Formats: sequence, structure tokens, C-alpha cells
Amino acid sequence: MRLSKTLSFMAFMLAATVVSAQDSAKVSPGVNTVLVENAHVRVVKSTFKPGMKEGTHTHPAGWYIVTHGGDLKVTAADGKVSHWLAKDGEQAWMEAEAPHTAENVGKGVFEYILVEVKGAAHAK
Repeated sequence: MRLSKTLSFMAFMLAATVVSAQDSAKVSPGVNTVLVENAHVRVVKSTFKPGMKEGTHTHPAGWYIVTHGGDLKVTAADGKVSHWLAKDGEQAWMEAEAPHTAENVGKGVFEYILVEVKGAAHAK
């Protein structure tokens, strides 16, 4: 019985940590700066100097524009690794993103502006 309660408590604490670690601006304030926030959107500027990493987070659906392109290594919570090879001026709509981390593996600054739509779908 005691082991069951301990395991339940550990699972609760892990879930609480994951939930609280979803907001990119809170997880990695050295990378992410909130420029504007209102009832409809949140505009986040993400600036990665070479070698900078950010913690595990998610994004709701939204629109982005790359201001300084490069090579951002993205690691999903399941361990799958991909690279976002972005060019200056690249822009697009993106669907909600599940938990992931990111690291600038390029030689220059990687920067983009993300407009998160508050009423849009969120990753699970």
C-alpha cells in the first residue's frame, strides 16, 4: 500500500512539472521574450545565440516569421530529433506543437517572432 501511494505521488509531481514547464517564456526567459499579450494573441520573440538551448515546452497554433535564419535542432519528448533549417523571411502558419526542446546548432543567431493564437488548438 505504501509503495502505491509513493508511486502515485511521484506520478502527480512529474505531471505537475510537465504542465508547469510548457510555457516557453517561463521555461527559457533568456531565449523567449513576450512582446505583446492580450486576450487574443501572445507575440513571442525567440532569440538563440549559438549553442543556446531552451527547456521543454509547447506552442499553441500560430503564425511565425524568421528574422535571422539558421539551424535549430528540435528534440521531441519522445526523443525524435529534427532540424529546422530556416531562412531569413521564412513565414508560415504552424499547428500546435507537442512538448519539445530546441538548441541553436548553427554558427549565428537564430531568431523568429511567433504569434500564438490564444483561441487556437493546443498540443496535448
